[in-house]
Amino acid sequence: MAFTGSIVLTLVLFGILASIFVNNWLLISSITLVVAVVLFIFSAKAGDKAHAIQTGLTKKEFKYIRTNLEESRAKILRLQKITSAHRTLFTFQERDKTLLLTKRIYGIVKEEPKRFYDAEDFFFSHLDSLVELTEKYAFLDSQPVKDKKIYQTLSDTRTLLNDLGRVIEKDLFSLLNKDVSNLDFELEVAKNSISKQQKKFERRTPK
Repeated sequence: MAFTGSIVLTLVLFGILASIFVNNWLLISSITLVVAVVLFIFSAKAGDKAHAIQTGLTKKEFKYIRTNLEESRAKILRLQKITSAHRTLFTFQERDKTLLLTKRIYGIVKEEPKRFYDAEDFFFSHLDSLVELTEKYAFLDSQPVKDKKIYQTLSDTRTLLNDLGRVIEKDLFSLLNKDVSNLDFELEVAKNSISKQQKKFERRTPK
């Protein structure tokens, strides 16, 4: 909304200036550009503040998490590109599953930034290790000549990458743990409510 308002104000200003400074397009464009930049800066700051309030985070926390998410998105894209080019990294099923897990964790935290703190191991350790090992594997695998040691290293790396995939799967389970607990609580409340209603119905029903 803030950005839309900035665009509208910029267009209105341009129209006003065009009617005042007829044919002086250089002056009109310069003033409009300066005002537009100022408006967009203020709009961005207002948007960050509103989002921070909405997510229950301080502005500083929100910016910190957003920066880490942007970096993580770039890493996931790198991972996707490499795994597509080097299909011997994982089995087909494991490759798709590992990418899906990384994207799912990223997506959940992007929707609810506050949950970033529940997945710090993934963002600061496991994702980095996954990308780094994948890139090193791809480099070795692309070499025109390989000896016994290189083949063994590639095999060991594939095993480790599959192990990392299982670790990241646990990261997702850990992230979802709160949702499971909340759902269990809601289910218990619903069961109690249904049980009470059934007892009321039984008492009212003539025998």
